[in-house]
Amino acid sequence: MERRRSVLLLPGQGAQRERMAAGLYGAREEFTAPMDEFFGRLGTTGARLRSAWLRPAPNPELDESSVAQPLLLAVGHALGRAVGTAAEPPALLLGHSVGELAAACLVGVFDPADIGALAAARSRALEGTGHGGMLAVAAPEGQLAEELGGFGDGAAVGADGTDVGANGVAVAGVAERAAFAGVAVAALNGPRQTVLAGPREALAAVEQHLRDRGILVRALRSGHAFHSPVMAGAALRFAEALAGFGPRAPWAAAGTVVSTRTGVAVTEDQARDPHFWGGQLAAPVRYWPALRELLDTLGRRPGLLLLDGSADRSLSAPARHHPAVRDGASEVVPLLAVGRDAGGPADARVFAEALHRLGEQRDHTGDHTVVS
Repeated sequence: MERRRSVLLLPGQGAQRERMAAGLYGAREEFTAPMDEFFGRLGTTGARLRSAWLRPAPNPELDESSVAQPLLLAVGHALGRAVGTAAEPPALLLGHSVGELAAACLVGVFDPADIGALAAARSRALEGTGHGGMLAVAAPEGQLAEELGGFGDGAAVGADGTDVGANGVAVAGVAERAAFAGVAVAALNGPRQTVLAGPREALAAVEQHLRDRGILVRALRSGHAFHSPVMAGAALRFAEALAGFGPRAPWAAAGTVVSTRTGVAVTEDQARDPHFWGGQLAAPVRYWPALRELLDTLGRRPGLLLLDGSADRSLSAPARHHPAVRDGASEVVPLLAVGRDAGGPADARVFAEALHRLGEQRDHTGDHTVVS
């Protein structure tokens, strides 16, 4: 029987949670060691990050990008290391935002010893970018473009001064649309899960407009407008800093990173290009299109094991509705506990169950390696 391919899903900004994966810390050496190495290389900053990570909810400090981004990078990398050490490296890696940078470290594009320095460089690149935000919206991109009069593409203007969508329904007016300036699509997380980002005032105007239309919205835990044109300067600064880390082609046996910018595997030329990784800060994250393509092409033969590394299982949520998962050809395998159990001993139990599932996969396909 042909083996299912494992796909490691790693979260980004907005998916951070208090004590995310902390239940593995001290319980699984293969997770604890890379986390301690990360904190140790950052000295006093590392000690502050460790304290912020282990603090229970509520912890507003996690809303700060200078705290959330390094921790997401470190936890994502440590989870990947733990899976690879205790079971085997995942065949494919799909990271959301900073999760893609963690994936790049796991396959050797950047030296894992530089994780702390990478996190510090990313934080420095964000300095001076001003304050913005991100908004999760329960609607597809096309509907939002119509509701908001397009994202920089303009829209038809009716005789009464209102904008008219493709279906003839009045949408945002000219003056109202001007108040939305700077807001852009930052991420496509599911069929009806779109993230917008932009300056605070403009994003607040968009939020009110969408609420008035009965569309569900939720502010994400971010003080920056990641993956929008607002971040262009930060993206350039980060790319310049990444050049100093000497990005290189991935290790052949380390797994394949599928980019959420392009929707396909990262090429060797892209892997070596610091602007490919740095530019991610200002480019939209096409997470769902990339995951959907994997499920469409590999989801049935031989099938996929989707290893969800998020602390809220948001990364696998849209996949659960895909036909390949619904009919059992592919499977979602959580790596962490959720809800009240998250960040506690249940993390280790859920992680062990995931390793067991990976071990069963090998046993059933002729590889009789035993996972302890």
